Amino acid sequence: MERTQKYNRMTLTDFFELVRLNTKLNSLMPYLIGILFTYYFFHTFNWQNSLIYLVAQGAIALFVTGFNNVQDYRLAKSNDFKKNHNVIGKNKLSPRTAMAVMLSLLLIASILGIWLTVRTNWFILLIGIPGLLTSVFYTYGPVPFSRTPIGELLAGLFEGFGITFLTVYINAPIKEIATLNFNWPAFSLNGNLQNLLIIFLISLPEVFFNAATMLADNTCDLKADLQNGRHTLPSYIGVKNSLRLFAYLTLGTYVTVTIAVILRILPIWQLLVFITLPKLIKNVKAFNAKQTKDMTFWVDKNNKKHHIPTTFDLAPQNLSLFQAMQVIGLILGILI
Repeated sequence: MERTQKYNRMTLTDFFELVRLNTKLNSLMPYLIGILFTYYFFHTFNWQNSLIYLVAQGAIALFVTGFNNVQDYRLAKSNDFKKNHNVIGKNKLSPRTAMAVMLSLLLIASILGIWLTVRTNWFILLIGIPGLLTSVFYTYGPVPFSRTPIGELLAGLFEGFGITFLTVYINAPIKEIATLNFNWPAFSLNGNLQNLLIIFLISLPEVFFNAATMLADNTCDLKADLQNGRHTLPSYIGVKNSLRLFAYLTLGTYVTVTIAVILRILPIWQLLVFITLPKLIKNVKAFNAKQTKDMTFWVDKNNKKHHIPTTFDLAPQNLSLFQAMQVIGLILGILI
C-alpha cells in the first residue's frame, strides 16, 4: 500500500502536529521543578548535565507522542479514525517517513543518555532504561501498554517521577542519592534512602497530575478506543469510577505538598499552590459533568461561529496552573 499510494511531503507544521508540540511545555515542567528543588535542597546545579538532559528529554517527549501517532495509525481498525482523526491520515503523510523521523529522535536521546551515564554514574540506567523501554513499548509490541489498564500508572511514574528524579540526580552530589559501581565480577549499590524518599515525595504532584491527564484522555476516548481494540483503564473500572479517580488524583496533589512543607522538605512558599484550588475544583466539576475532546462550535444569528472548548483541556490546564505555582514557590524559597 505504501509503495503505490502518494503521500504529501512532511512539512515542519506537519511535524509539530505529529508530535503535538503545543503540549510539550508540560513535560518540561518536572525538569524545571527538579532543577529548582535541587538548588534549594542540595544547593547544587550542573549546567552541562542539565543542558544534555534537556535535549535528551525533549527528544524523548517528541518521540513518544509521534511514535504513538504512527502506531495508532497502523493499529487502527476504524478507517474513519485513520482518515479523519489521526494526523498521518488527515495530512496524507507517509507512515514510513514518520517512523524514520521518530526513530532518529530516539537515537539522539539514547546517545545523550549514554553521555550522561559517563558523566555521572551507572545508577542512572536503572531509571533511564526502563523509561526508554516504556516509551517504545507503550504503543509497540504484541500487547502495547497503551491498550492496557496500566497507561496511567506508567505515565505517572515515568513522566512524573522519572523526569524529576533524573533531573535531581544529574545535578545533586550522586553520593547523597545513590551509586552503582562495577569491579568485575563484583558490584556494589549504595544509596541514601532518606534522600530517595524525599525525591519521591516531591515528585508526587507530577506523578498524580500526569496520571490524571492520561486518565482524562482515555475517558474521553473510551468509545473510540473500544472500537479500535484498546482496553484502557476506564473500560475496566467504568466512567463513574474514572471520574472519581480523576478528582482524587487532582486534589491529592495538595496533600503531598502540604506534607512536604510540614517536613521542611519544601519551602513554606510552596503553599501558594492553594491559590489554584478553587480553579481546579471548578475544572474537576466541569470535566465530571461532561467529557469532550473534539472541538465543537455553534453559529449565532449573524452566522458567526463560536468555538466551544473541550473539557479534556481542563486536565492539562490543571497541571500547568499547579506547576506554575510550584515553580514560583521554589524560586521564592531560594531567594528569601
